[in-house]
Amino acid sequence: MNAKFIPVKIVDVENSKPYTSTLQIAIGLGLQHASVIKLVRTYRPDFADLSPIRFEIRKGEPLQQGGYAKATEYAILDEQQATFLMTLLRNSPRVIAFKKALVRAFFEARALLQIDSFSLLQMREALNAKLECEKDFASACGRGLSQWKKQRDMLETAIANVDRQIQPCLFGGEV
Repeated sequence: MNAKFIPVKIVDVENSKPYTSTLQIAIGLGLQHASVIKLVRTYRPDFADLSPIRFEIRKGEPLQQGGYAKATEYAILDEQQATFLMTLLRNSPRVIAFKKALVRAFFEARALLQIDSFSLLQMREALNAKLECEKDFASACGRGLSQWKKQRDMLETAIANVDRQIQPCLFGGEV
């Protein structure tokens, strides 16, 4: 039997680290969030052994009569914590399908991060190579400019000397 879980974005990425939440897991499994967060609270020391556990609060939905529904506290879980949570759930066709999807989602997120990192590294290397090339060119131009200034002064002096020598010829001086 190939049970389906409710489609939901299972894994997000923040600061180059993939994560999920108890909300995403509850929605994906079609469970009440209260039962999922209860497992996290019950085994909180075990989750904390894997990595620091992070709780956040989502504001409640606006109510028609005004105000807001009760806020929801949920846990942000890294891959190890999410995997541990999955081991605490009883296997059913739906849970097994979700576990498989969760594993795939974490692998895909890491693969995308590696591709992005590799692309960024390649881009950085190309930009760094261009910077070095431009720096070498500027340096060569600087040396060329310095040499040209020295040559310019000598050439301008030589031209002025030649101008003085040909000046009588240019103005038809008397012989």
